Amino acid sequence: MHIEEMPDISDFFDDDDNIHTVYGRVYIDEKKLFSQIFNSIPSAHLVGDIDVNKAVDFFKTEYRDRITKVYCQRHYKHKEKKYSVMQCLLVLKDERMLVFTMTQFDILAKEGDDEFVKKATEQVLKFKRKDRDGEFEINLITNDSMQGMGLTRLQVNKAKLDIAINYEDDFVEIDKIIRDRLNKKKDKGIVLLHGIPGTGKTTYLRFLIGKIKKKVMFLPPNVAANMTNPDFVNILIENPNSVLIIEDAENIITDRKESGSSAVSNLLNISDGLLADCLNTQIICTFNTQLSNIDSALLRKGRLIAMYEFGKLSAGKSQTLSNQLGFETVIDEPMTLTEIYNQHEKGFEKKKFRAGFMSAKK
Repeated sequence: MHIEEMPDISDFFDDDDNIHTVYGRVYIDEKKLFSQIFNSIPSAHLVGDIDVNKAVDFFKTEYRDRITKVYCQRHYKHKEKKYSVMQCLLVLKDERMLVFTMTQFDILAKEGDDEFVKKATEQVLKFKRKDRDGEFEINLITNDSMQGMGLTRLQVNKAKLDIAINYEDDFVEIDKIIRDRLNKKKDKGIVLLHGIPGTGKTTYLRFLIGKIKKKVMFLPPNVAANMTNPDFVNILIENPNSVLIIEDAENIITDRKESGSSAVSNLLNISDGLLADCLNTQIICTFNTQLSNIDSALLRKGRLIAMYEFGKLSAGKSQTLSNQLGFETVIDEPMTLTEIYNQHEKGFEKKKFRAGFMSAKK
């Protein structure tokens, strides 16, 4: 944690115990801190998808005569060899506070302080990030108890993939449909990709990310349960015309009659409801469960962009791919992509043990 220009933060508190009330697990609770400093409840104004490192430098210079305290927390990025802002709070005069968190900018001020809010908003929009900084980039949707839901940009491994060689012939046309639709502006709909593990679903997604020109958001399974959270919809509102990837989506897309989950209803509204007309969000779901377990509403014409079941590669295709990879194995049965690409690795099988007691040999 990096502390800057704020050795006397305790001056804001009546006793040593109160200072701990503003700390969360990772971040300082800026609203609690505001209330402690100014003895009032702030109105909050949020602007997302900001390059906070550049914005912090600008506001520290632009508002230097009005800043009374600064608190910054940074983490070191080894790849870039520099620190990056995790959270930075600029406490200003006249009951104002500017808060920067990862990619988010918050203005805390008294209700009615409209001119200040307008000016600060116009200034920070100069640092709005591009939809994509890199070809193979995703925006991970995260959920923090203090800050709520947000986006964290990540670079994924670059993938070069020959669709015709790595998948069955019928997938070539499906791939073209998916790519054409996902690069279409102001479009919506769902892509369903399923099949047994190791058949190339994630490999294809990695390849697909590099072919999509839109912002790609990734919803991890542990956050997917929060699809009904208003914060999740706010992220989609702030990032229209995007592609949302949900891996291992079984818990979201299974039949509502069986699961009783409201997540699938939210998914339907996002993909083909009134909300969909505003958001223009396209969704890719991958799963391993049987298609019969999926809510039938997801399969409706007009909502479904494409659906494909990944299976083992036929023996002939497996042999061709294996030869191309430099293996000399003779293949006479279907194999998964994982099995073909990792033939050089030793396999580990569970040993079978007979139940019961064995008599000792004399």
